[in-house]
Amino acid sequence: MTSIEIVGIIAIILISVFSLIGIIISVPLFKVLVRLKQTAEKINDSLMPVTDELNITVKKMNEEIGNIGQLTKSVGSIVEQLEKIIKLARMLITNPVIKIVSTAAGFMNAMSKDSKKNNETNKEET
Repeated sequence: MTSIEIVGIIAIILISVFSLIGIIISVPLFKVLVRLKQTAEKINDSLMPVTDELNITVKKMNEEIGNIGQLTKSVGSIVEQLEKIIKLARMLITNPVIKIVSTAAGFMNAMSKDSKKNNETNKEET
């Protein structure tokens, strides 16, 4: 046997050993990959209903938030109307009250001046 034949035989033996090691490693690795694929499919199957329910819940929440927004706008317009009514009532009530009070104050002032004049004329006559 020549040295080339010996090297060829050693190379064939090494290739066979590496192939055998590769096969030994690839069988459990293949089993792990199959189990991983099955687990991913089960997770996907179980998550789909949950995500669908979550999507429905989010849609309902968005509708409720929209309703709350409309309700807030309605309450805001009611508050604005009440503010206008209060301003109008204040004007209707306070303006006549101010006029009555000022008129009464004017009468009181005039009566006090009139009574002072009467007192002065009474004192001069005596």
